[in-house]
Amino acid sequence: MRWTALIPAATLLLCACDGLQDSEEGMRGADYATEESNLAFMEDVPADALPPDTLDLSMQEVMAHVFQFSADAIWKWQGYVTDKDGERSLFPKTDAEWDQAESAGLALAELTNILLLPGRRVDDPRWAKAVADVRAAALRAARAAEDRNEDAFFDAGGRLDTACESCHLAFAPGAAKPGIRHVSEQAGRQGVEAK
Repeated sequence: MRWTALIPAATLLLCACDGLQDSEEGMRGADYATEESNLAFMEDVPADALPPDTLDLSMQEVMAHVFQFSADAIWKWQGYVTDKDGERSLFPKTDAEWDQAESAGLALAELTNILLLPGRRVDDPRWAKAVADVRAAALRAARAAEDRNEDAFFDAGGRLDTACESCHLAFAPGAAKPGIRHVSEQAGRQGVEAK
């Protein structure tokens, strides 16, 4: 007898959820349709012909809000913290954390492409090399995270720091703010003193 009462209730619940899903998909579809129509003018347009307003952020904002954010997503998983409770590792401990570290490396590597867009790239051969160096370090971090190799992952973080700093020195001297530095100890690991 109980099953008889549950079947109609379950049917009503499924129908209600299905209707809700359809309306949510419709709303999302409308958002995408608007976005697609706004971007339709860009179809089949070579990158060199894109209007300058497609690059809304200044280079300073791109570096501070996009690249620094992405690099920090790699560096946050590296080294050790020493505080009153002793020393603890920052390296990923689970597969999910290693996957996040790998994704951070891949995302940063992919982001370097925006630095080669017209309106962003600098007409200087050193620029392309600086971008390539950041990309290589980010890909190295992604591979090390995929391999779950702490030493290689840490080394890649150091290379990333060096690549970023070299680019800043060449193209934005004095613009880099002092922040967390990738400091090697004798064992080749980062030491960050927590206060």
